[in-house]
Amino acid sequence: MDLKIPNSEKTNDILRNYLAIRLKLINPKIRKVLVNPNFVKEIILHPKRKEIELIFNIAKSGRNLNYFQSKRVIQSRFHDHLLNEWNIYHFHLSSEKDKKSKFVKQVDSLLFVYITDDVFVILGTDKHKYGIFADTKWIEILHDNFPELISQYKIKHWKDVNPKVNATERQTLWDKGYSLPMTKIRDTVYFSPGGGRMTSGHGMNVAESVNDILRWIYKLTDQINEYPKELCEYLQILPEKAKFKVQFGKEKLELVEIESKIKLLEFPEILIEKSELIKRIKTA
Repeated sequence: MDLKIPNSEKTNDILRNYLAIRLKLINPKIRKVLVNPNFVKEIILHPKRKEIELIFNIAKSGRNLNYFQSKRVIQSRFHDHLLNEWNIYHFHLSSEKDKKSKFVKQVDSLLFVYITDDVFVILGTDKHKYGIFADTKWIEILHDNFPELISQYKIKHWKDVNPKVNATERQTLWDKGYSLPMTKIRDTVYFSPGGGRMTSGHGMNVAESVNDILRWIYKLTDQINEYPKELCEYLQILPEKAKFKVQFGKEKLELVEIESKIKLLEFPEILIEKSELIKRIKTA
């Protein structure tokens, strides 16, 4: 999958643009698949039954589901408001491949899904129309049928949220760059399960991840500068030839030594302390 990231020389921009895409992608892994009980009966006569069952089986087997997402998901400047606010994904219900991309054909019939690291919850379907991505009915389904999945986002002692907006009004506010961090469902108020977003449109998880990675890079830089001689001796390379860099690996960021092509570690690991490194050199 080719990611579309604007050119930049700033580490912060590169990371933000990369993560703006990476955090929208679903990691292929086996998850427990749950289905909205009220939607189960609809599936039987649903005109997109074949596609729904295909997605169900792919999710259950832990295979790649990203090809059912919007083909704009690989663009760093495309911000999925529904995902950023409520952690809800939408899939295009098609098994036909798009001629100009690796995604399925983009159609009006959509499947809405709530995904965590362990659970894949099929909420229901609807047509691609304005306001549908900001309709609280998707959170209501979780509240009514799978409350344990969003219980951590409950705000105790809160009874109401203002201003009160409908789906189209909420969609308009999202499109204009506003975030509504709290949502009232029935008699319960929740923080946004997706974490919300910044005024730039990026999800808050992007900002948090960028900060975590920058702190990691600064820590590695300090360690390398503190004991370069010992580090090079341990790696059996000449200090004057040693060059270290952080690069994107297959799954994570990694620290490598360019001359020897040795991968030292992956994010968020750090180098061993100087005293421990000296011990290892002596016992090698």
